[in-house]
Amino acid sequence: MRSTGPQTARVATPLISVVMANYQAGDKLVPAMESVLRQSVGDLELIVCDDASGDHSVALVEQFMRADPRVSLISAKANGGPARCRNRGLDAARGQWIAVVDADDIIHPERFERLLAAAAHRGAGIVADDLLHFYEDGSPVGLLLGADQDRLFSVTTEQWVGAGVDGSPALGYLKPLIRADVLGALRYDENLRIGEDYDLVLRLLLAGAAMVVVPEPYYLYRRHSGSISHRLSVPDLAAMIDSQEKMTSQLGALPPPLAAAFAARHAQLRQGLAFERLVAAIKSRNFGLALSLLARDPRLAPRLWRAFLEGRRWTVAVPAAGLSPAKTLQLGPSGLRVPDYVPVSDMDWTSPRPRRAWHDLADLARGQPIDVICPDKSSRYAAGFIPLARLREPVAKANLQAQVS
Repeated sequence: MRSTGPQTARVATPLISVVMANYQAGDKLVPAMESVLRQSVGDLELIVCDDASGDHSVALVEQFMRADPRVSLISAKANGGPARCRNRGLDAARGQWIAVVDADDIIHPERFERLLAAAAHRGAGIVADDLLHFYEDGSPVGLLLGADQDRLFSVTTEQWVGAGVDGSPALGYLKPLIRADVLGALRYDENLRIGEDYDLVLRLLLAGAAMVVVPEPYYLYRRHSGSISHRLSVPDLAAMIDSQEKMTSQLGALPPPLAAAFAARHAQLRQGLAFERLVAAIKSRNFGLALSLLARDPRLAPRLWRAFLEGRRWTVAVPAAGLSPAKTLQLGPSGLRVPDYVPVSDMDWTSPRPRRAWHDLADLARGQPIDVICPDKSSRYAAGFIPLARLREPVAKANLQAQVS
């Protein structure tokens, strides 16, 4: 394993602690770890928490540890799920800020630098960024936030609860950077296998924490058949419903807008539970129960059809028609022009961000490895939004002539 970053010595209190829960991520772990260790903010530690993987993940982490003292490993004897795995990392974290990066995702090289600046600008204890979804099957990339979210914005508790329920983007998927003194002793609810990120941030917001979101997609979120964040089950939904019911009962009387948001989310979760019971009935070939559930709630039928089409996409894995991913991409003055580089010190947080440009650029690769020729700082910054980009320096004309002759 080659060195993936500066040989920064392990310090007592790093600026950022990155917790990376791993369960059999395999080779996907390599670009995830490299993207953390190549951050423009080098004052960090990377804590990889392995959840009793049976593949070669631990061997890969150990190679990184030999190359970079900022990397450490926490291994579990038995699989305990994402929440328990991350909690072990949180208990070991020593940083002033805490970040969670999944073992199969990738982050932009300046992600932490930009998020810290945005948090300082707004005085926020929680800061997140947009997600750029990329797919292994060649499907078009996508952004989590809507097209109108092109400026820095704050998130209230009511907005957090209602997100994804009222037609707005599901903010619970965001991967925030949290100030350690704001997080305190709070940990993930280990009864939750899905929605644990949403629950943790919700409890912080209820406690008075301020949250801000940067609209640029510095977090590159991999979607593939092994992901669990987009797959639910009857126990998953039941646990989420139980968690919310316990929370609202403990909170007591709530302001009407927040109470309405909780009620709408509760109704959505209940319908989700009914749908998962329908799916379970079909999988067990209990067609009588399936028909009974459909008769009880006909709204489940179109949702079942959409799930069928989604399942076929992962099973067949046919690349999107009409576009072949680029193999090599030249950026900069001699190639595809990209937005000018803006240093963090010159950022105007009130102005719109070129997030659509980053989406369109990433879509040229369609989640496949690609060589990107970057002659200047603007192109290198832009390349950070392309998942699996392999940066190449341009060949000087003199060297090219020598190679030709």
